[in-house]
Amino acid sequence: MELRHIQYFQVLAEELHFGNAAKRLFISQPPLSRQIKELELELGVSLFTRTNKKVALTDAGRYLYTQTASLLQQLAQVKNNTKLIHDQLSGEIKLGFISSTSKVLIARILEELKTSYPSLQINLFEASSIKQLTAIQEGKLDLAIIRTDNIPSGINQTLLYQEVLCLVGPAGIRNWNESMKQLNFISFNPQYAPQYYQETLDYCQQLGIEPTFRHQCNNMNAILELVSLGLGLAIAPKSMCLNRKDLSLFSPSRKNLQMISKVYLCYSADLQNSHLTTLIKQITRTANQLL
Repeated sequence: MELRHIQYFQVLAEELHFGNAAKRLFISQPPLSRQIKELELELGVSLFTRTNKKVALTDAGRYLYTQTASLLQQLAQVKNNTKLIHDQLSGEIKLGFISSTSKVLIARILEELKTSYPSLQINLFEASSIKQLTAIQEGKLDLAIIRTDNIPSGINQTLLYQEVLCLVGPAGIRNWNESMKQLNFISFNPQYAPQYYQETLDYCQQLGIEPTFRHQCNNMNAILELVSLGLGLAIAPKSMCLNRKDLSLFSPSRKNLQMISKVYLCYSADLQNSHLTTLIKQITRTANQLL
């Protein structure tokens, strides 16, 4: 069974018309018929029933068609991996991320990079945006997932994704107006994450809240844990709170009460190369598909 047999079979199974399939394959009908016949002889089965009026898949043909997509995808992956190994896309990549990054996204990025680049070692480092940018300047990080518009010269950035911020409190809140008045706020330290702290203030202003910050943390998971224990309210990425039963999410009645926060992927301008560009495109594509 040759690759062209599978490719020709898949197109004919989709078109169920020799003329149309031949046009898609940029060949004439006789070679297509010959290739299909060779495949049937090799398998010892009839894949199609043919009459003057129509072409239809047999039961064996329908089964083979369900397998062709995964077969061709696997072959494409093998081809891609072989080329990557030839191009020596291996070694180590240091990827930094902020604690408010979706862990589902981090896991998906690692999974897809491992599949695409089996010889590449990805090492993760959680740190603030400021520390990550400094690490890039010092050559200690290759890529950084950050949340700040204040990018130093010599560092390139690409928008990774945008996400909605929301007001979050402990589970069971019934009267948000009273809770906003009575409960303190928990936030990042302004020196550790100045942009996120400012976004918290801006969103509170939109909601008409004058927050009192009693607790400050340097990790989003710690902030949400304190919120779940009833120690206050917080502004957090909605994606990190949706499936948590120990939290309540405030849904404003006004549709314009929505804060969008931007997350960037950054890297040193001195490290531009085809391999890095490939990694950036794949990480960005993964984020767009997931979030």
